[in-house]
Amino acid sequence: MDLRKVKAVLFDLDGTLLDTAKDIGTCLNEVMCRYGYPARPLSDAPSFIGHGRTFMLKLALPEGVSEALYPVIADEYAVHYRANCARFTEHFPGAREFLEFLQGRGYLTGMITNKTQETAEKIVKAYFPGNEFKMLWGNNGVRPLKPSLESAELACRTLGLQPEEIMFVGDGDTDMAFASKAGFVACGVTWGYRSREVLLENGADLLIDSFAELQNLLSA
Repeated sequence: MDLRKVKAVLFDLDGTLLDTAKDIGTCLNEVMCRYGYPARPLSDAPSFIGHGRTFMLKLALPEGVSEALYPVIADEYAVHYRANCARFTEHFPGAREFLEFLQGRGYLTGMITNKTQETAEKIVKAYFPGNEFKMLWGNNGVRPLKPSLESAELACRTLGLQPEEIMFVGDGDTDMAFASKAGFVACGVTWGYRSREVLLENGADLLIDSFAELQNLLSA
């Protein structure tokens, strides 16, 4: 791993740049309550994040819920979250400053998230106004999602770079597996929604405890 080769830094969103757990948990509870299901503690929300809406609902809803109801609730949650995704979300320390550092040094920056494209754009506009992401990819119903290697190949073509010239920064097992298999530098953040052990088990090349630490590594 040679960080001197890195020309682009791509990010996950939830648990990496932004702490979105409270908004996700609140919106999920509000939708579940409409159907008569009990709310879950907001402290449970981080464990639900990272594998899509259906996975989240399977963890959050009580046993015995009809399988036919999952897509109905998932669709309603998606609409409700899109409308209410910026109530309680907060930046992780140093996120804005690190993006400014990268763009000031000429690194290409981008985001790959499995949120819907519309929701991802709304959140970025609210929390990173004026930021010049080279690519901002959410779920548009067409483009392959993480951890598909088709997404990684498309990112390389879009940026005009080789895999070893791209760093992917994320907090999840899916992020690290995606980056590692793609040949990107897989950088795991320890403040997110998965443990250090899970990040390492899924292929993290390095772990950072702060954005300042990564800035120092790239400046060395």
